[in-house]
Amino acid sequence: MRFPWKILIVLILSLLMISSRTMAYEEVEDLVEIFTTDSAFIAVVDGSRKFSEDFRSREKILWRGAKGEVGAFLTSDRLLAVSVKSGQWNTRYLKINEKNVTPEMLIAAHLVIMLTSERIVGFGTDTGGFFQTRLPIGESVVANAAEGRVAAVVTPTRAFGFSAYRRGAAEIRFQIKENLESLKTTYNKITLRTSQRLITLKAEDPVWRYFDLK
Repeated sequence: MRFPWKILIVLILSLLMISSRTMAYEEVEDLVEIFTTDSAFIAVVDGSRKFSEDFRSREKILWRGAKGEVGAFLTSDRLLAVSVKSGQWNTRYLKINEKNVTPEMLIAAHLVIMLTSERIVGFGTDTGGFFQTRLPIGESVVANAAEGRVAAVVTPTRAFGFSAYRRGAAEIRFQIKENLESLKTTYNKITLRTSQRLITLKAEDPVWRYFDLK
């Protein structure tokens, strides 16, 4: 019995689509290794380049992380970060009041995010160094998440979206009486569900788009 050629073509196309989707969301290989010596922060990138940054006097390590294409240290004085496209350690110093409460850190395969009471500091594979966004005065973060090439930070009045491809934040304000119900990040996409809308942002086109639910 001959297998119908039309069915065979459909099956082949279906397998190719499944394969391409799987590859699109495949976890990237860890290409950045970070460690310390008695006097320095060390990064080895892609097994071929080594960067060194000296400790400062009385500097203490508060957090460290490396994943995919990025790595970072948070110390009592500063944030240090490196990516597969860096030529050296990148440094951003903490403000005086940020040293009193340890900032929260998020890391994904292509992004590092530092959250303080006043600002969001980001660093990504393709951002060309650090960037920062100020938080609304008097507002606290109610939700955050990071995965793959995207990260999201949400306050009571707005959401900030970050992409490893963009230097800066995409911001969207909530409507009157609009409340966050859920936040989800996948490798290349952020999805917010609120009491009024479904709001999304994609890594390759980092602008917020929304759909009314009422």
